[in-house]
Amino acid sequence: DPQVRAAPILLAQAAGAGSSAESALDALVKAARAEGQLLWFSSQPEAISKQTSDAFAAKYGIKAVFLRGSSNPLMQRYSAEAEAGNLSADLIMQASNSVVFAEDGIKKGWMESISEAGLPVLKSGEFPARFNMGPSAIVQMNPWLIAYNTDKVKGVDVPKDWPDILNPKFQGQIILFDPVTNDGNYFFWQLLLDTYGEPFFTRLRSMNSRFTSGGIPASQALAAGEGGLTLPATAATFAAMRAKGVPVATVQPHKTNGAEYHVILTNRARARNPNAARLFVNYVMTREGNTVLSKDSGGISVYDTAGLPKQYETGKKGGFPDDRRPRIRELIGVK
Repeated sequence: DPQVRAAPILLAQAAGAGSSAESALDALVKAARAEGQLLWFSSQPEAISKQTSDAFAAKYGIKAVFLRGSSNPLMQRYSAEAEAGNLSADLIMQASNSVVFAEDGIKKGWMESISEAGLPVLKSGEFPARFNMGPSAIVQMNPWLIAYNTDKVKGVDVPKDWPDILNPKFQGQIILFDPVTNDGNYFFWQLLLDTYGEPFFTRLRSMNSRFTSGGIPASQALAAGEGGLTLPATAATFAAMRAKGVPVATVQPHKTNGAEYHVILTNRARARNPNAARLFVNYVMTREGNTVLSKDSGGISVYDTAGLPKQYETGKKGGFPDDRRPRIRELIGVK
């Protein structure tokens, strides 16, 4: 039987891959400890960034300092520093137009492809292949959902799906924000456009929604009772609020996409701590580190996707076309 004869060969290859990955990890740990530290740009919430940095430091004895900010401003800072030849970040974890950003950075010599970084977690085959985008890797998914103020929206009025927000009872009660704050939001609105067509947006514009400058101000306005609903929202934003007794809750529609956090490596030739950076990225791509990253965040680990909505769309490799952004903003009524 050919399959029986092939089995020992496959087992030997698997053992060889494991041994190679283990040796690569040992060498990487040694080189990273010689550097002793790293700096990463993070658009993850402060608490999640800290718990991940602390867990990494406890495991490897390497200090991981993070600079926290929204995705687009972080990408702008990274690009400005790279242009000036003074990159401070050894890596970036963010949730915007990641693949295109990484591809552009690789072409300019700023960044290094995740697939070509020699990471042990890829050598061993541990990391789920479908989340390796090549230039970057998805390490967490945060499905878009609807958030509501539980003092203002109750019982049968609680929306279950995207069209439910068009209930006349929500006239003047919807809080939205300009998607220009994060390119990933354009994919959300495009999903709704593809699913429901322009009549959905005609009705949405008639709802007299209030606009804020970003997702955080929208969540704060909702918590303060300045509206009944906000979208798109992520569980991570509202988990901490609920823990403090703020009257907010969320609903997860079955069909959605989400804010997907990618890791992107600075080119080893330009990074201040290239080995520590690769070890950190390797850590958050392992099951152990990925579990820490997603713990208490409301996000979905790439190792446990059972919590994803039934019709979740992931892994967009292409960027959102520039010529479609103005139309999306026009459709939702941004002034």
